[in-house]
Amino acid sequence: MHVMNVITHRGLDPSKISFFPESTWEAFGDQLLRGYGLEFDFQPTRDGELVVFHSPNLSAISGGARNDKLADLTAAEIKELRFEGCRLCFLEELIAKIKTSKAPLCALHFKGQYQTDEILKILTKKLYGFDPKRFIIFDVKIDTAKKLKAINPLWQLAPSVAHPYDIARYNNAVHGTLLSVAEALNYKELFYMLWLDEWDRRDANGRDKIFYSSDIFVYCREVGFKIGLVTPELHATSPGLLAAEKHPDAVNKLTLFKRIGEIIALKPDLICTDYPDEVSDM
Repeated sequence: MHVMNVITHRGLDPSKISFFPESTWEAFGDQLLRGYGLEFDFQPTRDGELVVFHSPNLSAISGGARNDKLADLTAAEIKELRFEGCRLCFLEELIAKIKTSKAPLCALHFKGQYQTDEILKILTKKLYGFDPKRFIIFDVKIDTAKKLKAINPLWQLAPSVAHPYDIARYNNAVHGTLLSVAEALNYKELFYMLWLDEWDRRDANGRDKIFYSSDIFVYCREVGFKIGLVTPELHATSPGLLAAEKHPDAVNKLTLFKRIGEIIALKPDLICTDYPDEVSDM
């Protein structure tokens, strides 16, 4: 029987009126209580801690009131911050929360710019004792994957995989983490899952392209990969992430959910979305 894990995207939940601010302890706690796994990022602090947050600064979550870089703040300073009465959390406390939850699987986004030996050392200490079967580390580069596997062969790793045109357009912006399916296959022994990203529907000639297709899914499964992916709206909830990034399938909810239905029909093993309730009910 096929089981599709639905995980939330960085604590967002736009269907919930007045939901908690993104990536806050309260948002993650609410989603875990509802039985969802989490996708989350981390940022290093000035004193070597790892705070769970998507962006490197506080501009968006503070409504522009603050633009501090998290890397310039200490853990103690971050602990004092409040956004609509909610707080940020640190990697070790979120892991502890996940351990006591019913979430079957979570996904830790290891951003390309942080895949240094220094941060790798900090991260692996934080992950000690966390059941490897309960989380994926994704967006990992080949060299990083080799280092992680040398530390713990049981960790479940995933490279970010995209269409060749999107790799050419965006790989510099994401610090070289994007691979093609063929490139990932060359290092199959390192990876448990492929983390697919369709980015948008435009090819080099301005024509329509589809990366989430039955051909891609059949091929990935034939060579032994599990498949995780992000839904189109994730490229609408990160405005300005990569210039004027947009996704035509996220133009409205009718179009979005029609496309998500087509994606679910392909039977991915994991789907990361801003709309966990709707996706679970499809």
